[in-house]
Amino acid sequence: MGNDHQKKKIIAVLDDLFFSSKIREAAKTLDIDLEFVKNPDGFKEKILSAIPSLIIFDLNSRAGNPLEVIKSIKSTGELRQIPVIGFLSHVQIELRKEADGAGCDLVIPRSRFSRELREILSKYSAPPTES
Repeated sequence: MGNDHQKKKIIAVLDDLFFSSKIREAAKTLDIDLEFVKNPDGFKEKILSAIPSLIIFDLNSRAGNPLEVIKSIKSTGELRQIPVIGFLSHVQIELRKEADGAGCDLVIPRSRFSRELREILSKYSAPPTES
């Protein structure tokens, strides 16, 4: 299914300039192929053409409906296995429950996401290890 030595791709769905620049800088220093999506319309079709190793959602994005997009991804056979991380404000307990219910693999507060960004990107961009 393609070249095993190809760089892994991570997609970030967000419209927040602060987090966009933070993620871009971390990805650049780690030499990670990163793509930003500001509007998730037609997103599922787009990722079917080049399946990423991780999708990051700003659960507070004003563009589209992140929870609906996550549900759609997690209900599609080829996409179901893609790890999805969502970040939000630590006080948004109800949104956290909804994101878990939509299929988010990890829902974390913005502060933790910022603090662990390099580790998160490294983990999901690393080639699989041989057992």
